[in-house]
Amino acid sequence: MKGIVKRVWKMIKPFNEEAVPELIGIIGTGRGTGVTHFAVMTAGYLSGVMRIRCAVLEWNSHESIHAMGAVCGGEKKGENSFRVLETDYFAKAGIDTLLLCKKSGYQAVIVDYGTAEEGNLGEFFRCGRQLVIGSLSEWQISEFLEFEKREIKAERSWESLVSFGSEEARKSLEKRLKVPVRRIPFSTDPFSVTAEIISFYEQLF
Repeated sequence: MKGIVKRVWKMIKPFNEEAVPELIGIIGTGRGTGVTHFAVMTAGYLSGVMRIRCAVLEWNSHESIHAMGAVCGGEKKGENSFRVLETDYFAKAGIDTLLLCKKSGYQAVIVDYGTAEEGNLGEFFRCGRQLVIGSLSEWQISEFLEFEKREIKAERSWESLVSFGSEEARKSLEKRLKVPVRRIPFSTDPFSVTAEIISFYEQLF
């Protein structure tokens, strides 16, 4: 029992210590790596399991969050914002939205920066937690490697995750990069929090 309490406190503490919310930046090394899917899944874990008050910002030109608002029919919070389950989503977000969220009592703000090629790397690297998502599919792995090589001279501050590809390819990439590369659990529904997903986030956070 003691071990469980200690583990839960370790996971909650970073979100509760500071007056400002924890900024979690997510960016993909290319299109179709599952950044928005992962952002929604992460919000589901933090709000549904950890009981963290969080927001998701769409800071890219894809308009996926905007489209999600129209389909999900969540509670409208404003012109470009809505709530689904216990998470607030902000479409077409930018610096003004981020500043608003910092003053709105959120404990965590998840920012979907789209892809690295969209010019959002500066903002991404300012986040307290930086998650880079790549794919090990044959037609996408080169983008992942290009990102890692391009940023290798900078002080590494991000964590690498992959959404697709074989386990053999993931292990090979870990050896090549000499850094951990976590596999994101397969999830058909980003709003569904399974035991496997909980286990993944317990290790991530």
